[in-house]
Amino acid sequence: MTRKVFGDEVVKTLRIPTFIFYYNLYMGGVDIADQLRSYFNTQRTHRKTWKPLFHFLLDTVLGNSYLLSSYRPTNRRAGRNDGHKKFRRDLRDALFERSIRKRKTYTQDAPLRRSTNDILWYPTHHHTLKKLWVKPVNCSACIEASRKSRRVVKGNRKPLSGLSTNSVRKRRDSKDWKRPQRTSRTKYGCSVCQIPFCRQDECWLPHIEQLNSKE
Repeated sequence: MTRKVFGDEVVKTLRIPTFIFYYNLYMGGVDIADQLRSYFNTQRTHRKTWKPLFHFLLDTVLGNSYLLSSYRPTNRRAGRNDGHKKFRRDLRDALFERSIRKRKTYTQDAPLRRSTNDILWYPTHHHTLKKLWVKPVNCSACIEASRKSRRVVKGNRKPLSGLSTNSVRKRRDSKDWKRPQRTSRTKYGCSVCQIPFCRQDECWLPHIEQLNSKE
């Protein structure tokens, strides 16, 4: 004799544990994520233990980005209409285009460095040595007088192996190597003439004397 478990009921609602409910609810998501990673897998054979984890996270991020880009909540026009492969190609092209550093174009209208003779002839008491720039610029007086910076470099210097070939005048293994001297840079200048000057007297005082000679 067959025993009826549910009695006369055709459908019976049963309580199940919470973890089984969530497994049944989200198991499709894990399968889809594995499927997307298998299509365009970036994994390679590595000897470092952290690299497979990096590639796994990278593939996961790319798969999730594709799903988010093609998601259509209510508006059917929203999201991508092309496939996964087209999304990868567009992402590749966008990253390459973004990585290209555009060179700064210089036009004839671009402001040039003012020399010590580009003076605005206002009374001398209007001309003061004032901080004008956020980033240091070359001192006009030092450039015209061919003076180099006398600033002493403090702290530990880089070893020769850490210096680029553009920062040395001699070969790295040469005994005649010396650090190249550059023109003094300053953030200060004349408040009226907008000419960069060091805070040294040999740079600023000749400018005041030239103003006094005009008066």
